[in-house]
Amino acid sequence: MKRNMMLIQRVSFISLSFLLIFPALALISSQKKQTISPKPFAGNKAVVVMELFTSQGCSSCPPADKLLAEYSSANNENIIPLSFHVDYWNRLGWTDPFSNSAYSARQQWYSQHLPKGSVYTPQLIINGRGEVVGNDRSLVSGLVKKELADSSSKNISVENIVIGRSAVSFHYTITNTGKDELLNIAIVQKEVTTQIKAGENEGVTLTNHNIVRSFDTQPVNSDGSGQIAIPLSFKASGHALVLYTQNRKDLTISAAVMKDL
Repeated sequence: MKRNMMLIQRVSFISLSFLLIFPALALISSQKKQTISPKPFAGNKAVVVMELFTSQGCSSCPPADKLLAEYSSANNENIIPLSFHVDYWNRLGWTDPFSNSAYSARQQWYSQHLPKGSVYTPQLIINGRGEVVGNDRSLVSGLVKKELADSSSKNISVENIVIGRSAVSFHYTITNTGKDELLNIAIVQKEVTTQIKAGENEGVTLTNHNIVRSFDTQPVNSDGSGQIAIPLSFKASGHALVLYTQNRKDLTISAAVMKDL
């Protein structure tokens, strides 16, 4: 009997010791996990807006269009590729169905501010401050990586998107917006294939990505609403809404967002 009592006491002591030690082990284990796998730092994300000025009538443009398509297909929310089709190539026999004189004017606007002051296709302007020939893979990659390495103090979000009969309306918020900034609004068609029947690319089948079909600029607020006209033959499927802020003085783009419609 005495021996049984001693055995019970020994078992109870071991059980009690385990109960006391286990929480300590759990705490050490938890601390160890926190040290090895700390919570990622939620910094401000960099943004890259790629504005390609191109034309279906330009024989040098298809390689640039394909390179832009690679960035589009990557689905990186930090990179927003846009295809602006200019109209000054239309005189050579093929009228680009996506061309717009306003996009040619936008390219001219850039030429008045960028160091080289050039207007050509395929011209790629990145974040409003760097430009390169759009089919030069190495230079394009270098500029994109450079911009991604810079964190941004701004962030833009869009919500309450409503597709009406003639326009798309929305609500947006922007952090740290400045008095010299503008809000660029675009509706883009994500992918279209066209058979070219005249001009420099006659007989070629081209596929363009993120084609700007409607574009507008308005004053920006930290919390505001906006709208943009719906392009011809519009169907929400296959289109996206893009918002990005741009400084009217140095043309720098600092915040952007793209949402499927």
